[in-house]
Amino acid sequence: MSSFHPFQPIVPVDSVTAEWMTQALTAAGRLAGARVVGVRHEPCGTGQLGDSFRFTMTYEPAGAGPATLVGKFASKDATSREFGRSSGYYRSEIGFYQKLAPGLSMSIPTAVHAALADNDTDFVLLMEDLAPARQVDQLIGCNADESARVMEQAAALHAATWHDRDLAQQDWLHGPVGIFTHVSDHFAGLLETFPQLYGDLVPEADLKEAARLVDHTDAWKQIFSDPQCLWHSDLRADNVLFDACGDTRPVVVLDWQGVGFGRGSIDVAYWLGTSMAVEDRRKHERDLVTHYHRALVGHGVSGYSAAQCWDDYRIHAIHGLQVGVFGLGAVKRTPRGDTMWKSWIERTAQQVRDLDSFSALAGR
Repeated sequence: MSSFHPFQPIVPVDSVTAEWMTQALTAAGRLAGARVVGVRHEPCGTGQLGDSFRFTMTYEPAGAGPATLVGKFASKDATSREFGRSSGYYRSEIGFYQKLAPGLSMSIPTAVHAALADNDTDFVLLMEDLAPARQVDQLIGCNADESARVMEQAAALHAATWHDRDLAQQDWLHGPVGIFTHVSDHFAGLLETFPQLYGDLVPEADLKEAARLVDHTDAWKQIFSDPQCLWHSDLRADNVLFDACGDTRPVVVLDWQGVGFGRGSIDVAYWLGTSMAVEDRRKHERDLVTHYHRALVGHGVSGYSAAQCWDDYRIHAIHGLQVGVFGLGAVKRTPRGDTMWKSWIERTAQQVRDLDSFSALAGR
């Protein structure tokens, strides 16, 4: 008697059996006339909202399918899991791979299986394994050449969707703007409780810099929510691979759970603020923003000057600092996480000071 069961597209990681993987790969057109006879998994990645694993398969006949895949699941941590649901981030990442990724020319992982449960929480995302690849530790920071590659990918994403009316009307892409509009409205209360909860991690001067946003809430929300294109919204070193697939993919952008329709220059400011050491960012930011703008123009964007781009960069640096203060309490705390958030806030607070971002915002 056969032990074959109807395919359940969403299962916990421990239920990814050889039979389940056979069904998933067959449904994806990756395993015609063959079957998986063995599968094992091990943790990989550093994500704080989802749990990622590398799956290694054996087949009958041998070599019939991909040797490895990377799978992503909702976090087992209750705090991260609830934020992933309430924010719509889990829904957005699956929506990105189902609806948007096939039409984009930028370098992203190819999804093999993407499914979300009706509770908008449980999901399974199977993607190509891009190993061997190089990841730069965000705590160390990327250099100018690495950042230039990322600016090119950001420009490809933004230009391809520049003022796209259809995407602008998709409710599921409004999540990031909605979340941080709400965060902005309640930022004063967050700052009030922050010192008691996390004061040992964040210098008082950096928290005071963030607190300047409270007096500019209305202007900030107006500029932040003016839609322009698709934006990644979490473009930082932990979410990028370099020299992937044995150097055949120079840079690949991962983790699309925060994708939305908003301001592209936020991705630029966010990357330079979180993913470069302060001195490197100071030395190269003008050139990197110019490089990004030239790439936009090269992809056909018009009516957006280099001066406008630089002005937007200055203003949108505020968002990286806002995310740092908010994010520390939104996901599970880990030793590396605490170190990352500390570095994040220090770097972005200095970026906002260096760029005099609040004066730029007030003058808009």
